[in-house]
Amino acid sequence: MNYRRFKKQIESLIPDVKKFSFSLARDDEQSNDLAQQSLVMALSKSDQFKDNSNLKSWLFRIVYTTWIDMTRKNRTITNYKNTIHESHPGNDGNRHTISSLNTYIDCKKLLNLLADKQKASFHLVCIEGYTYSEAAKILGIPVGTVASQVSLSRCRFNQYFSKERRPGKTKWRELI
Repeated sequence: MNYRRFKKQIESLIPDVKKFSFSLARDDEQSNDLAQQSLVMALSKSDQFKDNSNLKSWLFRIVYTTWIDMTRKNRTITNYKNTIHESHPGNDGNRHTISSLNTYIDCKKLLNLLADKQKASFHLVCIEGYTYSEAAKILGIPVGTVASQVSLSRCRFNQYFSKERRPGKTKWRELI
């Protein structure tokens, strides 16, 4: 594949990369950094992409491995930033509407219920619509691990909704 065509295909996937980056990082600044680093990495490694491969899966794999690297390098700084960000008084009102379900979900709180490994599996399977085997290839882990992580994620969300039932709320299983 020529570089110009490759670059155009990568550009068409930028919104997906940004969504996946945010689901991993849970912070606008960090997710933007992750998306940018991943896109630069993908463009610099264009010669490693095989024409018969799924570009989106290949790109998500780069995002995931870049995120792991960033997390390892910046563990202390990230924890410090998250502590400051979460303790800021103006951050408790961030509610997002899922209008088709008439439900309000505190997205940050829900994502914080999940372990970091579960977030990636959950995002790929439940949000992006990948099969368990496709998600396993992207993340480089066994299919059973992906299935287990998605199941654990759903259980955590069900526990959350059981404890904090409000009018208009529904169980997470019903949302997926």
